[in-house]
Amino acid sequence: MDLKVAILGVGGVGQVCAAEVITNKHLKKLVLADIVTGPAEELAEELRLETDATIEVHTANASDVDSIEKVLTDIDVVIHAGLPEFNFQVMEACLRTKTNYIDMASDGPEWLLKQLSWDDKFKEAGILGIMGLGCDPGFSNIAARYAVDQMDTVESISIRDGDNSDVDYDGFCAYFSPQTAIKECLAKPNYWTAEGGEQLYPTPFINKEEFEFPEPIGWMDCYNVEHEEATTLGETIGRAKGCQYVDFKYALHPDFVNTLQVLSYLGLDSDEEINVRGVKVAPRDVVVTTMPKPADLAGKIHGYSCVGALVKGTKDNHKVEMYVYTMANHDEVFQRTEFQATVWQTGVPPVAAVDLISEGLLTLTGCIPPELIDPIPFFERLNARGMEWNVITKTSPLLKMAYNI
Repeated sequence: MDLKVAILGVGGVGQVCAAEVITNKHLKKLVLADIVTGPAEELAEELRLETDATIEVHTANASDVDSIEKVLTDIDVVIHAGLPEFNFQVMEACLRTKTNYIDMASDGPEWLLKQLSWDDKFKEAGILGIMGLGCDPGFSNIAARYAVDQMDTVESISIRDGDNSDVDYDGFCAYFSPQTAIKECLAKPNYWTAEGGEQLYPTPFINKEEFEFPEPIGWMDCYNVEHEEATTLGETIGRAKGCQYVDFKYALHPDFVNTLQVLSYLGLDSDEEINVRGVKVAPRDVVVTTMPKPADLAGKIHGYSCVGALVKGTKDNHKVEMYVYTMANHDEVFQRTEFQATVWQTGVPPVAAVDLISEGLLTLTGCIPPELIDPIPFFERLNARGMEWNVITKTSPLLKMAYNI
């Protein structure tokens, strides 16, 4: 099929999506849209040298449905690479134009559920909406689905994200959206149980544990953090196989944790506007403005990033632990793509889904979480784009008690 794609939000992740999607052999048209078009224009000039597809740049305000609708008039798929707070505006524009929709994160668990509640609207329009298809959420959900599919019963699903890198920057920074990093790390972490459904732990940075990531990362301290996976995985793929618990933990450096705790103590994590010398500002916006953009850290991060799903259960009368993961070296990714690994790992999965759509292999309609995508063809498309996935499996026999009567 001839494919027309729009990328809304041309920051670091949006640039990765653009650089990847132009290699799709079905692509006929690519639209890069943002409220500030300078970086998009520069990127378009570079990409036109690498593809015969038409590349257009448009101004679009993600908070304005009418503005987005104008961009999506003849588009098959839009990848929303902007802030999650604008997901609903983009989804509404997609309903008007009958455009398939992909985003990479939600604005929190309750908002993810609200997005998924638009399922009937999207089905009626005959379009697909994939909620949270980045690396985590996204790859992590599909990795969990792959492991669950291999097992007879499931005990728990644990998403684990670790990065052992150092960065050439003397100050507070985040490798992905600073707004999202501050918000999700300081929120009450969510988790899921078979008995109670989705629940919240009382405070951030709770349940610190050491987790052994694949080498060369190794053991790292991880904390429960608010994340989308715990909202859906238990119900969509876990409960049917007896899953009792789902959570997400993130490996955080002590300095990062301390800085966030200070920001919270001072109220600088708030998005509620305050009056400062006659000017209304949101404290979190001030903090984010002082931080580097994730794209600007490309070439300055040195180390490895790993995201995966650890699923525990049983298979053929054996206990099984399966960690399905993807790992990237920041320096290698930069040398190959000129992007830093975290934004690259986030930008490739939505393009893999676009590949499946263009090949007629992803024909679902409605609003879905990523784990409803068939893992094998999806992982094949990831591998083709250089994002490898691996599996570590540990097994042990189930103990059986013998009784003499």
